[in-house]
Amino acid sequence: MRQSTPNRWQGLVLGTLGGLAGTLAMGWYFKVTSALMQDDQEQDDAPDATSGALDDIAVIGPWYEPGEGSTATVGRLAYRLITGHDPRADETKTTLSELVHWSFGASMGGLYGTSRIDADGPDVPGGLVFGASVWLFASEIAVPVLGFAPGPTAQPASKHALEFGAHLVYGATTAATTHALRWLVTRDR
Repeated sequence: MRQSTPNRWQGLVLGTLGGLAGTLAMGWYFKVTSALMQDDQEQDDAPDATSGALDDIAVIGPWYEPGEGSTATVGRLAYRLITGHDPRADETKTTLSELVHWSFGASMGGLYGTSRIDADGPDVPGGLVFGASVWLFASEIAVPVLGFAPGPTAQPASKHALEFGAHLVYGATTAATTHALRWLVTRDR
């Protein structure tokens, strides 16, 4: 029997778990696509002598270091805030980056769960919209504006397309997992 008012706390917990599944699926997506696009990546990594109008859109200046991803930047900055110095070991940098990535994926999943827990069925279309929104507003706008990554014209279009695909996989998996868990939790009621 369907509840008249959705349980937002349940949505938060189930969405967080869905977000973790989505983050895992996103990682698999990158592994598969990086193996398929090895040659293209080598061409995209070549330095570009021209700069675009939106290479740097950071409001208070760039925080990232060359070759550092946005999650690694946030991890490094958090580590510096807590310890007073930057992490030295590559293993520590990787761990911090992964912690930021998984925490963000889980928290965005929780946000999805609280807002879409009452959707009927697996809500894959809603998940695709959610994933595209996370890509646009977080990855493409907020991250470069906050200075955690270069602006949109500093990266080739193929990288933006790859990230867009990854976020669609994240959103669809988050939605499907959240609603499958909801079905498991509520099926006997």
